[in-house]
Amino acid sequence: MNWGKKIAENSIKKIVKGPYDVTGVLAFKDGERICPEKAMKLFAAFFHKADRVFFGRAADKGYGINRLCFLEFGKSQKCIHVHFVAQSMIDPVVFSAILNVLWNTLDDDTADLKSNWITPIHDKQAIAEYVTKEMWCFRDDSIVINCDHHNDDPEAYASFCNDAQAQRIANHLTDDLFEAALDNVPVHSVLIRHKFNERQRAQANKDRERGQRMANSMASLRQFLSQKT
Repeated sequence: MNWGKKIAENSIKKIVKGPYDVTGVLAFKDGERICPEKAMKLFAAFFHKADRVFFGRAADKGYGINRLCFLEFGKSQKCIHVHFVAQSMIDPVVFSAILNVLWNTLDDDTADLKSNWITPIHDKQAIAEYVTKEMWCFRDDSIVINCDHHNDDPEAYASFCNDAQAQRIANHLTDDLFEAALDNVPVHSVLIRHKFNERQRAQANKDRERGQRMANSMASLRQFLSQKT
């Protein structure tokens, strides 16, 4: 078994069994043109910023958003972006909108609010298979993104929902951006469901074609053997 397949299978199990309730993509205005080194620094900077917003100075002591991250390059193998799953400690819709604003405002190269598709998870198994879909072709760990985080204490995780956290969030969001991000959450949820339905139909078609090819091959084999007897 190659490294990518093994890690993908383990990651799917972690997502399905884990506390994750939000997923999203960290995209760029032009993922094919941004310098990969800058992209990796921005991914790390984003999660560091998000940890500080939600956990304050406790982020320097190891507290952070529970998350798993997966680096992708798209069909072109040049469009760098990150898929992630995370555990919200507030309402998942609000949490999704806040993350979208934090990424959008991080740098001139980060994507607009309509491009990041950060939403509550509606189907863990489907999301798990989707965010790990490019890991199957990896053969080593040379392009793993090092942004995963896990807190062991669920009660401590939830305890940071207080006035100080609300103030930190307010310091990083304008009303207009927050409202725009909130408006995008249900739209992105519909688009994600549509994308999954398309993937399922495409996979079903592939399975049917594979089955037909196998049936044709067996029929040809039986015909060939009958001619030899």
